[in-house]
Amino acid sequence: MLANIRKNMKLFSIPLWIVTASFVLTIFLVWGKGSVSGPGTNDVATVNDKAIPADEFYRTVDKLTSAGMKEKQAKSEALRQLLLRTLLLDAAEKEGLKVSDEAVAERIESFPAFQKNGKFSAELYKQWLKQNHIPAETFENQIRQDLLIEKLQTIVENVETVTPQELKIYYKAVFGKRNYKYKMFNIEPSKVKISSKEVEEYYKKHQNLFMENRTIVTAVKIPVTAQNAKELVKRAYKLAKKGKLSSFKEIKPVLVTDKNLLKDINSRGGLSGYIEEPKEYVIYERKHENKILPLKAVKGKIVNLLKTEKTAEEAFNRAQKVVSSGKIEKGKETGEIDGKELARKLGLIDLNGEITATIVKGKTGKVYGPFKTLKGYVVIEPITEITAKTMDKDKLKTLKDFLLNEKRKAAFQAYIQFLQNRAKIQVNPRFFRGE
Repeated sequence: MLANIRKNMKLFSIPLWIVTASFVLTIFLVWGKGSVSGPGTNDVATVNDKAIPADEFYRTVDKLTSAGMKEKQAKSEALRQLLLRTLLLDAAEKEGLKVSDEAVAERIESFPAFQKNGKFSAELYKQWLKQNHIPAETFENQIRQDLLIEKLQTIVENVETVTPQELKIYYKAVFGKRNYKYKMFNIEPSKVKISSKEVEEYYKKHQNLFMENRTIVTAVKIPVTAQNAKELVKRAYKLAKKGKLSSFKEIKPVLVTDKNLLKDINSRGGLSGYIEEPKEYVIYERKHENKILPLKAVKGKIVNLLKTEKTAEEAFNRAQKVVSSGKIEKGKETGEIDGKELARKLGLIDLNGEITATIVKGKTGKVYGPFKTLKGYVVIEPITEITAKTMDKDKLKTLKDFLLNEKRKAAFQAYIQFLQNRAKIQVNPRFFRGE
């Protein structure tokens, strides 16, 4: 089957696919026991003596920069991806894992880009390879490697189940209810006065917050009738391209304020250029500059910032005193609610749910906080034990699937760490100088 797909396609090629995106792991650039002297001149790195070629590295960098990543970051990410991929392929090889030609063909045939009317089209496959410039054999080898990594991951993630006890503990933590006492400390800027001295000191200390980005366009206007006009245009334009139009001595450059001329210049783009008009040549230079706004223009903004900062600090300090005392005086009670209801009721700012989880699993009678809310800060005290009187079957199933998936991810992460600790990773510094 694979031979049929490959037939007559040896002249085509495309950029290699990097499929490590499915592995959301933290891989550092300092790996294993390797040094930086091992790879050959044209290799970016080696993983257990297996080379990562420079061309593969730069293809990955190009892919990442095309997606909007800055070059320095793209190089680090490309190295991370390729080190991880090579490490996993090395492990798969040592484990004796194999992928059949039939499996490779089946994967290729499953891609929607190669299908017509729901069936694999060898012609579409051939066209795609030709458009992207890669030999079919190279592409198929890449798919084989992808499948090897998937196979290895499946074996490592073979976690059997979640125990009933684990399920019960997590169910209570996620869906259980308890009563809480709480006290809010709201931020109220309207009640605070800010002095002129405070405003001035803040302005001096944080002038970088009040920068105005603007574009300055200067131009030299050379009359068509001027002696040596074309020579002057050439010299002025040469200086403009270097960003040095201000050093043109024959005619003093001026700031462009004419709206029609500015509109014309902006429509042309670029940092420099020239416009030929009936009576004159206009050589222009565009520069971007940051200007600090005057205190008068930002005073109102500073007053509001200081009011918010001052009242936020006061609210936090008052909340912290309650936590330190271990007692909530004159607090309110929530009634029996679960974690989601608690976060919603108190307006907790808790994007990843860690704060809510801490409170829900917290010790009865202990004061927790201060926690940021939509209006200020809050301190919270669980005052009853967490209970789950009944267990919903659908919620149990969802939770079980979630926990099983987390166990599998944890197993794979631990395996990666194990491989990393044993690996001999050597990086060629030549590719990262000046980073």
